[in-house]
Amino acid sequence: MRVSDLRGTKTRLRLGIGLFVLALAIPSLLLTHKAYDQIKWEAFRQQQLAAEELAGRIDRAIAALVRTEDGREVEDYGFLVEAGDPSNPYRGRSPLAELSAVQAIPGLLGWFQVAADGGFSTPLVPRPGVYPEAFGVGPAELALRQAQAQRIQGILIGNRLVERGSGDGDTRAAGRTQGPARRPDTDSADETSDLEQAAEAGEELLSGLMSRPAAPASQSQSRDRLSQAAFERLAADRVAPSPLRKKEETAGLRRIEETRRDAELAEPKGRASLGLPAPTAAAPAPAPVAGRIQRSERAQPQPAGEPSAKSVQLFESAVEPNELGRLDSGHLLLFRRVWREGERIIQGALIEQVTFLERLVRGPFKATALARTSDLTVAYRGEVLATYHAVSGSDYRVTAPPLTGALLYRTRLMEPFGGLELIFSVSRLPNPPGAAVIGWMSAALALVLLAGAWLMYRLGLSQIDLVRQQQDFVSAVSHELKTPLTSIRMYAEMLRAGFATDERKATYYRFIHEESERLSRLIANVLQLARIGRGALVLEPRPVAIQALMAMVRERTGSQVERAGFRLEMACEDPVWVLVDPDAFVQILINLVDNALKFAAGAQTRRVLIGCRPKGGDRLCVWVRDFGPGIPRNQRRRVFQLFYRGAQAKQLAITGTGIGLALVQRLIHAMQGRVEVVNAEPGAEFRVELPL
Repeated sequence: MRVSDLRGTKTRLRLGIGLFVLALAIPSLLLTHKAYDQIKWEAFRQQQLAAEELAGRIDRAIAALVRTEDGREVEDYGFLVEAGDPSNPYRGRSPLAELSAVQAIPGLLGWFQVAADGGFSTPLVPRPGVYPEAFGVGPAELALRQAQAQRIQGILIGNRLVERGSGDGDTRAAGRTQGPARRPDTDSADETSDLEQAAEAGEELLSGLMSRPAAPASQSQSRDRLSQAAFERLAADRVAPSPLRKKEETAGLRRIEETRRDAELAEPKGRASLGLPAPTAAAPAPAPVAGRIQRSERAQPQPAGEPSAKSVQLFESAVEPNELGRLDSGHLLLFRRVWREGERIIQGALIEQVTFLERLVRGPFKATALARTSDLTVAYRGEVLATYHAVSGSDYRVTAPPLTGALLYRTRLMEPFGGLELIFSVSRLPNPPGAAVIGWMSAALALVLLAGAWLMYRLGLSQIDLVRQQQDFVSAVSHELKTPLTSIRMYAEMLRAGFATDERKATYYRFIHEESERLSRLIANVLQLARIGRGALVLEPRPVAIQALMAMVRERTGSQVERAGFRLEMACEDPVWVLVDPDAFVQILINLVDNALKFAAGAQTRRVLIGCRPKGGDRLCVWVRDFGPGIPRNQRRRVFQLFYRGAQAKQLAITGTGIGLALVQRLIHAMQGRVEVVNAEPGAEFRVELPL
């Protein structure tokens, strides 16, 4: 095979194996990617269900809070009630008047009431004429209550929900005037003095905020309209942003559109293509709930302002459902309208937004696994109130960019908190349980594919080399057969023609005999190799004396060694017996001697040594040494390969077929022996180990 043909064959082999690997790798990669993608979206769906369940729990908690507030009596918003809690030692005190009790609403600053004339009051502070100490409110506590009442009133005034000077009497002076029916008989002047001092201390707290001029009498009729209109605007802000909200007051808030959530997954088409359900839409606002009727069947309230002259108030009182508003100061206002004797009263609770969201939203969120995988944004009517980011975890990994920031779940709470919106977005996804299995399977598949491709390539190269060696073998055998046949034919023709004298005839007969032996050895090697290749080699090992074997070798190789100008020396005098097939053993030594004669033809010392020595207790080492150039270390194992002829043989044009040493190794292995070659400085030494 020519060099160009060999290179072309190897190129085609590499191209074919590469295409085969690609044909298997591309579908495998697609399947792996699809499996990873499916697991990723399953994990996404699990997180979506968890977000939906969390939003439901938050919604139920807030709904329970609203039901509690809807169930409060109208009289509870005053300091005193007609029928109090029997377990309370001060039975006449309203349950909303508790200052230190655990509040049902997280972040609650206090309850309040705005009368029809705009008058502000709170159940924290008793009305003028009520003696506080009779209901367990000491001077120090009274000062705290007054300060809290002033704070609530100041916030409402700052948000233009209550006019200055609209207090019911004066919250700071509450408790100073003592009603005769409420003052116990055991009071003293000292107690009165302490009470007045506590009231004065409460009056000084936040005095700058609450200082106001006295309202003129001409404003008393319009105050109710101003107050009622403000709450009407706050209720109308559920649909449109309040005109009272200034740009500079809302500059710190972001719109939902500015959060850059990945809205593609929120679209029904995008999710349908991924096999995901559409995200849950905002919870629809429930139908308006009829007002809670107290001591009556039903009421027909006027939506805004005072009842018109045409409307007729048929019942004593009616309570509308609670509504939610967000003030410009950042507070939440849960309020309701109460119709009583033809007048409208505003009752509600003022709530700190941060504390409310921390307790009812952030707390449940941080207690779930979502806190490590998702971000939660709380918005009110499109404005972001708070964002709770996912915490890092060692068992979670950042996903591919397309999922980071993707919309996970979005919903609105039920009314009256319908303006509040919970938006869950993906920060990272947990490692799915099947991801590791798919990863290991993919790695194993890639390893098998690469190893298979490499083995196929090596096998292809070996087959190419085998074909090349077989071609070289055919060429070498043809040459080896042609040379002795030509010599035999030439000498036979000369003898037949009678051209040779009697002296020449003996020489011609010897040449014919030697060439025929050479031809016989070559044919024997080829036949023996053929038997080994097809598994038809049959050896009959038996105990034979080593001296008898050496005599057979000398007889078969003596003339060949002598004709080559070498001297054959044998050093094996020990009377030992080996378990071998005699013909195979003689053939092995003949091949080793023939190899020594070829490669040591140019050596100064023209000798071939054959010796033997025991090795261990049950083996005999037979060695054949020449004094030629030796064999390089990197070729010592390859010389026993079939059809292999080293670079030295090609460089020196040494004849041969490359099957002699390969046949030696196979015959020795068949007789349970081993062979190796070492350098003997100078020359090479082949060592054959056989069982005794």
